Amino acid sequence: MLNIYNIETSNYVNGNGCRYVLWVQGCDLKCTGCWNKQTWSFKQKKLKSIDEIFSQIKSLAHSLQGVTFSGGEPFLQAKVLSVLAKMIKENTNLDLQIFTGYSKEELKDEFHIKLLKYTDILVAGRFDMNKPNNNQTVYMLNNNIDAWLFNNSDVEIEINDYMDIKITGYPTDKLIDGIKRECI
Repeated sequence: MLNIYNIETSNYVNGNGCRYVLWVQGCDLKCTGCWNKQTWSFKQKKLKSIDEIFSQIKSLAHSLQGVTFSGGEPFLQAKVLSVLAKMIKENTNLDLQIFTGYSKEELKDEFHIKLLKYTDILVAGRFDMNKPNNNQTVYMLNNNIDAWLFNNSDVEIEINDYMDIKITGYPTDKLIDGIKRECI
């Protein structure tokens, strides 16, 4: 089972094209300026099986270019995510991108290596909003896919009929506060 914070089935700022984005719950890195602090807790948020998640991905695959794992910290759930990644790569034509706060050199555990085996693009390094590219490096692990041009100013905002706001990408605190003020 995966401890999930959120899933977006149609997202355009967390990799190339339309993406299925899975944010895992739990992170102990506490990166500088992280705007996703609600994903830090290791308390159970939403538990989902990899079969349930893969079934949803497969049903949407015709409209997706890829899948993105983010967080929280995906490599803290690498054992289960590596199984999901294998299912995605063996049964679809989707690419896989992962955002991690770990440096590439820190990913040495057997399950980290297994997950990396299925990863096309890795965005790695301790997030720091005060540094260029948020202190993260993009690694193209598969040269057969289009390179992702990292842009730490892209933001996607969804507001539903109930005025629930979902913001993904790289919003500033000023932008988030302004949106909340206008919508409340």
